[in-house]
Amino acid sequence: MGDDSMSASQLRQRYGRGGTANDSDLSASQLRGRYGVQNSTHTPGGGSTMFIIIGVVVVVVAGAAFFFMQQQ
Repeated sequence: MGDDSMSASQLRQRYGRGGTANDSDLSASQLRGRYGVQNSTHTPGGGSTMFIIIGVVVVVVAGAAFFFMQQQ
C-alpha cells in the first residue's frame, strides 16, 4: 500500500509522533514534521544585528576608556 492510497489518519498513525515507522526509515522532511522542527534556511552570517551588537560594545568600551582616562 503506497502513501498516496492511505488516508490522512493512516498517515498520521504511521509517520506522526509515536508512529509505526522507525525514525531511520523517514526522510529529513518527515522527521522535521514528526518532531515539530522548522526547516532552516541556512543563511550565511549573523545578519545586521551582529554588527549592531558589536558596534554598541565598541562604543561602550571606548566611552569607558575615555572616561577613565579623564579621571587620572
